[in-house]
Amino acid sequence: MIGRLLPWTIGTAAWNMAVDEAILTAYINGAAPLTIRFYGWDPPALSLGCFQNPLTERQLALCQRKKIDWVKRPTGGRAVFHADEITYSLITGERNDFFGPVLADYLRIGMGLKKGFELLGLPVQMSEKNRQQKVSHSQICFASQSWYEITCHGRKLVGSAQLRRERSLLQHGSILVTFDAKLLLELTEEGERPKSPLLADRLQQRVIGLKEALGYYPDKFRVISVLLKGLEEKLGIEWKEMPLTPDEVKLAKRLECEKYSRSSSLV
Repeated sequence: MIGRLLPWTIGTAAWNMAVDEAILTAYINGAAPLTIRFYGWDPPALSLGCFQNPLTERQLALCQRKKIDWVKRPTGGRAVFHADEITYSLITGERNDFFGPVLADYLRIGMGLKKGFELLGLPVQMSEKNRQQKVSHSQICFASQSWYEITCHGRKLVGSAQLRRERSLLQHGSILVTFDAKLLLELTEEGERPKSPLLADRLQQRVIGLKEALGYYPDKFRVISVLLKGLEEKLGIEWKEMPLTPDEVKLAKRLECEKYSRSSSLV
């Protein structure tokens, strides 16, 4: 099976989400192949799951003061702060033998990622949902482990969410390099009273970034390379680097302006 690999890019929150939805739309229409891309965020951004409430006025003011963007993802899940991380999006579906049961798709993709992290030398595991792992701050993606997410030393390394539409799916994944629990809690706090420092400590101990797991700051392109190898081995995908099509770029620009920039705090 041939998969399209898009080049690494760094974009705004609105542009990143617009590109992912444009690729999914093209895939649904038969105009795009199975596609993966890895990207970063500039400026740093807080993304919310598609079913979460918008930010409060206090949260918007805080984001603006700290020059942090925000956006509603097309995928579900909860809040993620994107700063020092590697984000991936994988677009596939029924014609590539995906779009089975939701957990089965998470498992297949997770096995490929797990193999990649093992090639990096990390002792990673696939989590099973454990209600005891949850931190009492339900807005935050990394506050709990969901089925078949990647953990290292029992701590969450990758957060993921899906959008499933017309026998096709878009999976987002946030691979942390470093993690700032205190800032994330500050950004997602809805009330005026700050959360206890103990909560930040608890969250920090349940999450791990690649820098801490490896003992050194990793080269992002090395990480991407081993993840692609893991996915290739476990899913039987041969990756070919190809660009977005002109139609995908055109749709992404329209979505950026008409949909995602409207939910962005920085324009």
